[in-house]
Amino acid sequence: MSREAASTQISPPEAEKQTQKTWSHPGGKLVEMGSHTLKQAELLAILIGSGTPGRPAIDIANAILDIYIGLYGIHRQATAEDLARIPGMGPRKAARILAAIEMGRRVYKRRRPQVAIPQVEKDLFSALTPHSEKKIEPQGPSDVDLIAEIIGSGIKGRSAKVIANDLLSRYDSSIMGLFGQDMGDFLRVKGLDSVKIIRICASLEIANRIANAI
Repeated sequence: MSREAASTQISPPEAEKQTQKTWSHPGGKLVEMGSHTLKQAELLAILIGSGTPGRPAIDIANAILDIYIGLYGIHRQATAEDLARIPGMGPRKAARILAAIEMGRRVYKRRRPQVAIPQVEKDLFSALTPHSEKKIEPQGPSDVDLIAEIIGSGIKGRSAKVIANDLLSRYDSSIMGLFGQDMGDFLRVKGLDSVKIIRICASLEIANRIANAI
């Protein structure tokens, strides 16, 4: 499950063949083609996971996009209560989607260059003295909390939050460290399986698109 491998250039005939291929679930497309090739509805469907009788996850995802007109609209307008009321959703699925959206906001803030705010100084010498940069601390849930929400469930003796903390501790203890990594390496974290890793990868792609749209 290599994200880097999924981004490798392929020949035009092979690309056309893969483009025409259909997947029973967008998770398979993510693994084979890379998260960047997925449509917004496909990314949301991965986070939604399971649908309801007669209403698959992709249909629920499209219904969400019809209401909010894209991921950016979810960022601007959606609340947990509103998402949960959409048929086929519920509180857990709504929280998972909003966790990915919040990741996007944080990616945007952390990528944005920090502009120094000039202050009144006592003299020219002190004005030229470099100041230490303050680390931007997220407000609200921690990065670990957000990844734990994406993971969903843990395993015996190892909660989703413990798993999320283990994952982030390997990559600078920040969601920023997860970008560009080989998703297959995530399997080394006890408690992560292919379904949860695909969900994390979809969340990172949503976060990247939100960060670029803000």
